[in-house]
Amino acid sequence: MTSDKAKILIVDDRREDRVALAGIFANTDYEAVTATSGRDALWQLLRSDFAVILLDAHMPGMDGFELAAIIKQRERSRYTPILFLTAAGADMGALYRAYSVGAVDFLVKPIDPDVVQAKVAIFVQLFEKDRRIHAQAIALQAAERRQRDIEIAEQRLQSERRYRNLAEAIPEIVWTASPDGTARYFNQRWRDYTGLPLATSIDRGLTAALHPEDVEPTVVAWGGAIASGRGCQAEGRLRRHDGVYRWHLVRTAPERDGAGQLVGWIGTCTDCDDLKRAQGAAEAAVRARDDFLSTAAHELRTPLMALLLQLENLRSLLPEELGVLGRFDKALRHTRRMTSLVDHLLDVSRIMVGKLRLEPERFDLVEAVREVADRLGDEAARAGCSLEIAGELARGDWDRLRIEQVVTNLLSNAIRYAPGRPIEMSVAAVDDAVLLTVRDHGPGIAPADQRRIFERFERAVSARQLGGLGVGLYITREIVEAHGGTIAVTSGFGAGATFTVRLPNLRLLAVA
Repeated sequence: MTSDKAKILIVDDRREDRVALAGIFANTDYEAVTATSGRDALWQLLRSDFAVILLDAHMPGMDGFELAAIIKQRERSRYTPILFLTAAGADMGALYRAYSVGAVDFLVKPIDPDVVQAKVAIFVQLFEKDRRIHAQAIALQAAERRQRDIEIAEQRLQSERRYRNLAEAIPEIVWTASPDGTARYFNQRWRDYTGLPLATSIDRGLTAALHPEDVEPTVVAWGGAIASGRGCQAEGRLRRHDGVYRWHLVRTAPERDGAGQLVGWIGTCTDCDDLKRAQGAAEAAVRARDDFLSTAAHELRTPLMALLLQLENLRSLLPEELGVLGRFDKALRHTRRMTSLVDHLLDVSRIMVGKLRLEPERFDLVEAVREVADRLGDEAARAGCSLEIAGELARGDWDRLRIEQVVTNLLSNAIRYAPGRPIEMSVAAVDDAVLLTVRDHGPGIAPADQRRIFERFERAVSARQLGGLGVGLYITREIVEAHGGTIAVTSGFGAGATFTVRLPNLRLLAVA
């Protein structure tokens, strides 16, 4: 057992001096420890703390001055008082050296026991006082730590209570899990909804109430969240206590401590069954609309084409001087427009079911643009638009009918939205692609509308201002992207609109 007595270290190479000094403290409350050399003294200092050191100044090998310097360099013994032992008549130089290395006093041999006891008693009292203060400080720190731990535990308990109260008060299902995903809490809303015992819920987690078909995707999403340390979101059907399944949106979020370490998970289940069913009904309605448009377009196209052919045949037989030719030409234009609208609806239905097929052939894009401009020349003239075409030979492998449809849609739009103003079209070869540009000088397109106009049934202006289905640019974009190309518009209010189509060469793409 370790002694509680204050220890005194006596360092002297002479045995008789060590015995004499140790004898002085034989009947005291001190414990005298002796050392025969500087090395022996350092070993004792490693093992114990001492109230005071009685150190012989002159020893072979490491003398007292060198040992004192080493003792003062150690953090643990830096403040231990050193009383030097020296013979009578020591020179002043030795005294100054002793003080310089940390001595607090001298004892002159032969030793006076009463003087030794008196001086040592003073330093022992200081040592004992320091030791009591140190013990009190340690006790105070321990008490503060215990108090702090109690306060932290109380704060955690209060936080947990507030959290549980909040979780019980809200109408949503709330649950928590440990860092490895093991369920550890479900609020009352879960128990009321599922009717499951809490033990079953804790044991099986969400799978206790999930529809069998939704277990695997939900577990996969949950496992990915646990592996990555990030939240996740999934949809699944939860069985109600009466056996009815309702769709819920399941969300999870990680809980982290102040150091950023994962300490658990918070999860919620939000009933989205009504929204899910409404979404399904809306999607079914959209499918029904698309089916109707496709069917109607197919049914309308045949009689319209027959009517158009009949009108064109009759128009060729009528003499020029007949007074009804103007009305006949107007009827022809309206019939052609109706046929074009029906063709657009057919293209939309093909795109929606992925049946837009390309039949590439090699042709000159400039030539194709000129042919489209010739076909729409009368329409442009009626609108007061002059057409300018620039470009040199630009041959490539594309679907000619579809590319002519792209040019037709862009040119028709320019004529419709910028009547009375010139329209410029250009074709230029750039690297392994060709750029087709159609520019008008109309009112322009607002920045907020420039992405929207390429969607189905969208337009930059109200349908009341200009007719049409709002699918021409949508079909144009789909055709261009089917060729691996891109289409973009640059515009602003009052600055007209410039549509730029980039078409890569399909033959080069196939080789690559």
